[in-house]
Amino acid sequence: MAITAEAVFRESVAVAEGLRQQTKAAAMVTYGYVAANLAAYITALSAADDAYQTTVTAARLTAALPLGLQAHTGPIPHRWGSMVGMY
Repeated sequence: MAITAEAVFRESVAVAEGLRQQTKAAAMVTYGYVAANLAAYITALSAADDAYQTTVTAARLTAALPLGLQAHTGPIPHRWGSMVGMY
């Protein structure tokens, strides 16, 4: 049972990370290094991170997993996040 809950959690994190990366890429295209678009870009990045954190927390609570998971501390750092999002 716990293995199934962890697998569902891992899949939820992967989907959330993939959506986060897509949102950030779309925000970057919209920003286009135009100073007037900077505030919207920062807002989009913050919203993407908040949505990711909310999704991961909800998945963790649903799976009844304890605190201390790497994903619970925030967005997955460096290349790990994009690699997790691929699966």
